Parts: sequence; C-alpha cells; structure tokens
Amino acid sequence: MIKYIILWVLLVAIAWYIMTPSIAINGPGLIFWSIAIIVLLKMISIMFSNKNGLYSLNEILFKGYAHTSIISKVLFYLSNLLAAVTVIWIFVSPIVFSPVFNAQSYANRIEIENVDFSTVNEVDFTKTPIIDRESTIVLGDRVMGEMPELVSQFEVSTEYTQISYKDSVYRVTPLEYADFIKYFGNRNEGIPAYILVNSVTGEAELVKLKDLGLDGMKYVPSGHFNENLHRQLQMQYPNLMFGSPSFEIDDEGHPWYVCTTYSYTGYQTRQKVSGVVLFDPITANSIKYDDVLDAPKWVDRIYPESLVMEEVDNNGSLQSGFINSIFGQKNVTVTSDGYNYLEQDGDIYIYSGITSANEDASNLGFVLINLRTHDAMKISSAGANESSAMNSAEGEVRNYGYTSTFPLLVNVNGDPVYMMALKDDNGLIKMYAMVDATDYQKVATIESDEGFETLKKKFVSTSGGSSSAQDLKEKDITIASVQILDVDGTSKCFITDTENKKYKCTLTSKNEDVLAFLKAGDTISITYEELEDVSVINTVK
Repeated sequence: MIKYIILWVLLVAIAWYIMTPSIAINGPGLIFWSIAIIVLLKMISIMFSNKNGLYSLNEILFKGYAHTSIISKVLFYLSNLLAAVTVIWIFVSPIVFSPVFNAQSYANRIEIENVDFSTVNEVDFTKTPIIDRESTIVLGDRVMGEMPELVSQFEVSTEYTQISYKDSVYRVTPLEYADFIKYFGNRNEGIPAYILVNSVTGEAELVKLKDLGLDGMKYVPSGHFNENLHRQLQMQYPNLMFGSPSFEIDDEGHPWYVCTTYSYTGYQTRQKVSGVVLFDPITANSIKYDDVLDAPKWVDRIYPESLVMEEVDNNGSLQSGFINSIFGQKNVTVTSDGYNYLEQDGDIYIYSGITSANEDASNLGFVLINLRTHDAMKISSAGANESSAMNSAEGEVRNYGYTSTFPLLVNVNGDPVYMMALKDDNGLIKMYAMVDATDYQKVATIESDEGFETLKKKFVSTSGGSSSAQDLKEKDITIASVQILDVDGTSKCFITDTENKKYKCTLTSKNEDVLAFLKAGDTISITYEELEDVSVINTVK
C-alpha cells in the first residue's frame, strides 16, 4: 500500500502543478483538495484494515463494515464525512448566501454617492477615449503587421486595458506567444514588446522593451511551466484567489500585471475585492497590497468592469429585498446594456446609465465608478438612454448607413452630452456625433478630420447654447461654384463664393434638401466656423 500512497503523492503534485488551485476553501480549489484528501483517507483506511484480499470499489467507498480495525473505521467515516461536508458546502452555501436571503448585503457591496453633474469635469478632448475597443484592435493589428520579424512569432492580445497615461488616455495590450512551439523558440528572450494606442487620436505604437532599457517579459499568461503568470501567482501566494490579471504600464512605460485578489462569502458567492498584487512580468517580482488604496496612483484597473456593474445592479435592485426585485420592482433600477470610460483627474472611471427595471427608452441618471478606488457617484438626470442616442446619431447620417459606437458621457457647458463615433461597414471611423442626453433630438455631427472643438461648437449652436454667437459667424454668400463629392464613402459639399472664400459641409438629413440643389449664382445664409483654408459650415438656409 505504501507504493500506492507514493503514487498518490506524485499524482497530486502533478495535478496541482498543472491546475495550480488556490488552497482557499471558498474557491474552485476546494474541489481539488477535497477529492485529493478523500482519496488519501480511503487509501490509508485500507492499510489499517485487517481484511485480507482486495476490496471492491463498493466496499472502499460505502461499506464501513469491511474496515475491521478502529483506525480503519475512523478514517473511512472521516473521509465520508469530508465528502458530505464538501458536497453540502458546494451546493448549499451558494443558496444560503445568495441574494434570496442576503439581499441587503449584496446591495451594500458598493456605496454610491449622489452628486450633482457639476462633479464631472468639463470635457477635455485630449482625454476623451472616443476610439472604442473594436477600432483599437484594428489599429493594433495594423501596427503589428508592419513588424514582419515579430508577426511570425507573436500575436497581439485582445486585452487592451483602458489607462490614463502621459496626460491622455490609451489602451495598452501585450504581445503573446503564437503557440507552444513559438514559446520554446522565444522563451529565453521573452515577449519583446507591447502595443499602445491613443484612444483620442488613434495613433498606435509598438513599444519595444529594449528601447526602454528593459528585458523581455517572460512571466506572462501565454507562457508555460514556471513562466506561466497564473502558476507564478499561485506559487507565490497559494492562499489567495485571483481573477484575470490586467496588463498596464507605469509612468515610465514599464509593464506590469495588476492582479486583483478576491474574497467570497460561501462557495464562490458574494465576490468582493480583497487586495491587489502588482506583478513584474520581466523579473517575476511582485508587491502585495492588502488595501487597494495603497497601490500606486498609476494603477488604473483594480476593480473589474463586470464586478462593478454587478454591484451597481445589486445596489439598485435589492435595496427593498429580493422579492421586490423580482415581482413588485418598486424603485428598482438597473444599469444600461453597455458601458464606457471617462478619464478624470488621472483616474479611469467606468460609466453606464441607470434606468428603471421596465427597460424603457429613458435613463433616470448616470453612474460613474472609479476602477482604482471603487468610489462611485450617481448623477440624477432624466433623459434619453444610450440606445436612443445612438439611433438618433445614426439617423443623422442614415444615407451612409454608419453605425454608432456605445456613447461616452461628457460635460459640455455643464450639461450631460453623449458623444460617439460613427463607423462604416469596415469598422472605420467616419464621423463623430454629440447628442443631448436630456433631449436626443438635438444632434450635431462632423467629419472625423474636423476636430472635436468643431463638434462642440456645432452642438452648442444646435442646442441653442449661448456661446454659439461667439464661436460661429453668420453670413450671406453668393455661390461661385459648388460640387458634391464622395470622400471615403461620405457625401461632402464644397462651395466657393464670389469673394473666393471656400467652405465645406457634410450632407445630413437636415441640410441635404438645400445643398443638393445649389448652383452657381444662388445666395444662401450660413453659420460657419472660420478656418484658415476652408471654413466649416454649421447650418445653411
């Protein structure tokens, strides 16, 4: 029997190395360790039995009378007790600790402060992450394709963490080993670069670590054996439970993995963030913070988006109990079907609308959660929901068939405004739009090359803002020449007046009936933004 116990030790060691489960009883590692200990107890109980010959599986598992010695019987029943407790813990504790019986505890996982919209800073277009994840992936793949020496060996991760970096906003993602064979061919040097994409301008850069004076990243999720990131984390911190680490860079461009740790009440129920570990993928050195507020300020994502959205939904739906959240639904609110990001004071906030459980076309307000500190703010401001705003923006350019990205929430002159990109069928950004969050019929659109300040001025003018008279000029012009051209799938009108001044305008549902029939000699009234070469027409009649 000794040889079987030695075999058990070897098998458990191999299985642990492959799966590397946490030893915490509230996580999935519980199943692994319970099965391992139960099998060990069964084997030892057989050793102390006085029965000669082989045991059947039925005797080993269920028939205690087959174990004649006291030690054998104790170990036999102890193993069965452990099996029963494990099954009860796994299947019963999620019910006992569920929102059905603990609604208030779930509702209070996050504290949400009611604030005025003035708490949100006035929009800063140098820090407005208008480039969405899908467009970012396209830009990153394009940069990678320009590096033939890397394309054959590495792939681009689709992680793209949203970060605040160098006084702007970026998405950053590492390269990863293309496959197991490529790992062996490159493991000595490690992963040599990461991709950085500016979420405002769309500029994408492949950052080579050697240019920063750094070695390659060896301890990564796509690594194997001791160079696998998850295995390294559990070997260093066997009692902690980790989620999916997020890739970030510090102020000097040094890569890190931000590894959030979690605690549970019951078996994988009522998840909460318990701390964070910063892991250096170059050296495998790590720093553990029990209080997330002690982590460096350059860290942007400690609380994952999925968890904070779940917490906000629980906060809005479970305040009056679980039954009310299902049937009466009095004062029950939920988040919108999507979220986006907002940079404020160097931190990244996740934004989503708050709507009633009836899922109508309006929002009751907005919620902003700091992904580093967990600070949450609720802004009460009734208006259109994101889907209505997206449909309104798409309606402005319906003749092109552009689709809207999920909007950002920005502060324009103290008012909440949705801002979104409009993309063609190939996923390329063609235009930008602003939609009034309280009245989705107020819409302004511009071409992607006109600049966000132009969009702001046009929106303020459209919504009747007082600053439009300062930003836009009015004039009657007589047309000398006019032509409508298709530029990258967008219909644009180019006008030269009799004073040889040039103007341009994008055709929309509001102006196409006028612009489409213009000819030389016609006189029109316009409001426009005066630029050095070609002025941009805002309205025409």
